[in-house]
Amino acid sequence: MCGIFGSISKDQININNLRKLSTYARQRGRDSSGLVNCINNKYEITRADFDINKLFKKINFSNSQFVMGHSRLITNGLSDNQPVVRDGIILIHNGIIVNENEIWNKTRIKRKYKIDSEAIIGLAIDFIKKNKNIDELHDYILKNCKGTVSCALAIPKLGKLFLISNNGSLYKGYFKDSI
Repeated sequence: MCGIFGSISKDQININNLRKLSTYARQRGRDSSGLVNCINNKYEITRADFDINKLFKKINFSNSQFVMGHSRLITNGLSDNQPVVRDGIILIHNGIIVNENEIWNKTRIKRKYKIDSEAIIGLAIDFIKKNKNIDELHDYILKNCKGTVSCALAIPKLGKLFLISNNGSLYKGYFKDSI
């Protein structure tokens, strides 16, 4: 099980709101954690083999405009491994891809990591290389992934963030002071 969360703001994220979101995500797992922190269009990725609360204390969120986080109960693989970052694409995923080998064979892209979630990035890379309409990427991912997908997929160079779920366990909300 995993919990994913995030916050986006025009100016600076509200740290108290982010902390509330991380607390809810923490209920889904406390074995490892990870954060993507964006300050002035630069992304900092931090992974840890400990609880999200401990990781939170190590990160400076001042001037952050975008943060995505992950809190994990280890069920598959032994190390902290999210966010997954590859070829300028950032992914935080809750679920399991059961046809990952089929995806790698279909896309003919070589995998780099030992995590099933990377297959989602492989599909995104394949889709982008085919010059398809980027607004249809989520359908392509859901069509090709067997298993459970709830994820946040960021493609900074295209200015895109996709929230994708095939099981209804991904929610979005707005605070008064947000975008």
